[in-house]
Parts: sequence; structure tokens; C-alpha cells
Amino acid sequence: MQEEKKGLSWLRLILLQIVIGCTLIGIFAYLFRIGVDEVRIIPREPNGRDMFDGVPMRMNITYPGVGTISIEDPKELIAWKESFARLLNTGRQENRANASRMLLSGSIAYLDQEDISFQIGTSGFLFGSDSVNSLEVSAEIRKLQNMLIDKTLTADTVGTAIENAEHEVFRLENGILTPLSASERASLTMQMRTSVRLIDFSHFNFTEEPPSSHFVVQLAGEEKNRKHWLHIDRYDNAYFVVFDLLDETNHKAYFKLREAS
Repeated sequence: MQEEKKGLSWLRLILLQIVIGCTLIGIFAYLFRIGVDEVRIIPREPNGRDMFDGVPMRMNITYPGVGTISIEDPKELIAWKESFARLLNTGRQENRANASRMLLSGSIAYLDQEDISFQIGTSGFLFGSDSVNSLEVSAEIRKLQNMLIDKTLTADTVGTAIENAEHEVFRLENGILTPLSASERASLTMQMRTSVRLIDFSHFNFTEEPPSSHFVVQLAGEEKNRKHWLHIDRYDNAYFVVFDLLDETNHKAYFKLREAS
């Protein structure tokens, strides 16, 4: 009987120690917030490297002084998104100022996340909060800017720039700028807007001769100390060649007048 009482005493002591231990663990867990199998969800940064996981719905591109175009074709949007991602993953940020004379800007609208803006010049590319301007990708940056310029210089955007009352339009002849009359400007606007973009112009040799007419559109901008000119060469009343002297990629857009044979 005495041994039985002694066994019960030990059992009660062990149970008491277990209860006290569990109580202490519970108190410390509450005080110090010790997580047990806790799952934490870290919100995704919209401007991080995984921003390219989103589904693009539309991309806007703005050519300063000329206008903005929108791209909504899914295949084309995926191609642009991949080009942006490849450039950001290849290049790196360096402490070099973006000395580009002309900057194109835009934004990509996503189905499942916030819109992300971008900006590109010949010496740097900014996408969201990420940017690259290292020398090893300078050729790729210029190529991408060239492609975006080609995309935005359309018959409609150039025609709108000519028509825009905030811009001035001149005829350049023998080094002298002569403002176009209202009727001349309206005629040039109509010709430009109804022209057809030439994709393959390699077999044309008309640019070897001087243009029959040379027009200059002085684009209104925020920088008053620097003039921004859009040049339009007309050849034999059949073709237009449009270029921008601020464009360091030296891109030219070719158009054929619709009424030309």
C-alpha cells in the first residue's frame, strides 16, 4: 500500500510538470509570437523583375511632339514584353546620365496588375523602377528605340503633327524657311494622312536625287531653348521621307502618296 501511494505521488508530480511545461510554452509562444508552421505571403513588387509575369493588354508609345499610338495585338504585345525583359536581364545600371537628345515614353497596361511606364533614349532604358544604361547593351537600346520610332511615325501621327495648330510648318528652299499658307498646310496634311507606309523600300533609288520639296514641322515642346524639327522630304509628288534630326538612330520613315501611280 505504501509503494502504491509512492507511485501515485510520482505520477502526479510528472503530470504536474507536464502541465506547468505546457503552460510556460504557451505563455512564451504568446509573448514572443513564435510561429508554428506559419505560412507568410509576401506581396509581389509591381516593378520587380517578376513584373513580366503579367498579361499585357495594351501598350502606349508617345513620340514627343508627334503623338501617341496604342498596340493591342496579343502576339505583338508578347514580343515587346520579351524584348524589354531580355534587355533588362542583359544590361546593368551604371552611373551614367541619360544624355539622349530625344526620349520616347510609354506604358504597358496589364490584366492582372498595375500599369507600368517606360522611357527609352539612345543611352538608357527605364522600365518601372528598373533601368539599364550599360555600354554592353547600348546597341540593343538603340535598336529598340529605332523600332519604337518606326512604330510611332505613321501616316496618321505625322499628318496630325502637320495639322496641329501648336506647331509651325515651313517650306525650306535655298536655306530659307517660308511658312505654309492655311491651304498649303491643309493639302500637305491630307496627302500625308492618306499616304501608304512603305515597308520594303530597298529597291527605290529616288533618295539619290534632291527632293522636289522639303518641309519642316517645328514641334512645340516644353524645352523653349531647344527647337525640335520634324523633316519631310517629298519626291516627284509620289513619295514622302520623314526623319527627325534629334533621332540619334537616324531612322527614316517612307511613305507613298495614295494617288501616285
